[in-house]
Amino acid sequence: MLLSIHISKTAGNSFREALMESYGPDRVLRDYGDWTGFDEPFANKRRRERWEAMRARKDELIEKYDVIHGHFQADKYIGLFPQADFISFFREPAQQSISHWRWQSALTDRASDVNKEVHMEVRYWRELQPTVEEHLKWPFYRDHQSQFLGALPVEELAFVGLYEEYEKSIELFNAMFGRNLEVRRANVTLREATGDFEVTPEVRRLINKYRAADVELYAKAKEIFEAQCRKYGVTVAA
Repeated sequence: MLLSIHISKTAGNSFREALMESYGPDRVLRDYGDWTGFDEPFANKRRRERWEAMRARKDELIEKYDVIHGHFQADKYIGLFPQADFISFFREPAQQSISHWRWQSALTDRASDVNKEVHMEVRYWRELQPTVEEHLKWPFYRDHQSQFLGALPVEELAFVGLYEEYEKSIELFNAMFGRNLEVRRANVTLREATGDFEVTPEVRRLINKYRAADVELYAKAKEIFEAQCRKYGVTVAA
């Protein structure tokens, strides 16, 4: 089973579309709704309930699917399948945080139109309307990317992709898994398509303070990505 952890704003939508085209839409389970990356009591209770319900479907999952992709924490599926390859994309923490803040700010006003159940995250956003600096200080978002891995060390991922090296990441995935995924770009803002977001000194300070584990995680992810590229003959810029 391929377990593809979709961390917010790390090209996960693009990668999901490529996986569905390659494996077939009926063989890819889209597992969203756990409210992962949001460490808050009500969200944590919801996650536990959803985890138990999904783990009870083990035999069905093995029979029906080759890939599970979504906003889930790795712990949800650790030890569940006889063969499991966990994979994920990562992004430079400041860029990921700003992108998430911009996306959530835009989503808040229309969320109730597309979801029957409003995410707890959206409820907080509607009430507080945070600046990016305030968003980084919120305790339930601390080390947002790290929350998705849970107890799984990044070194144990079968494949590591980088948002900043998306095309090379797809090339690497194809080499590792014998697939022919195409490069897809979904849900990318104009700013993200043309360059990085500006990171002020204050935002950088807050990233280093409140997302220190994500900074360390991203550094390790880059090392693993580069090592995997060397092993599989994928050339990346020096």
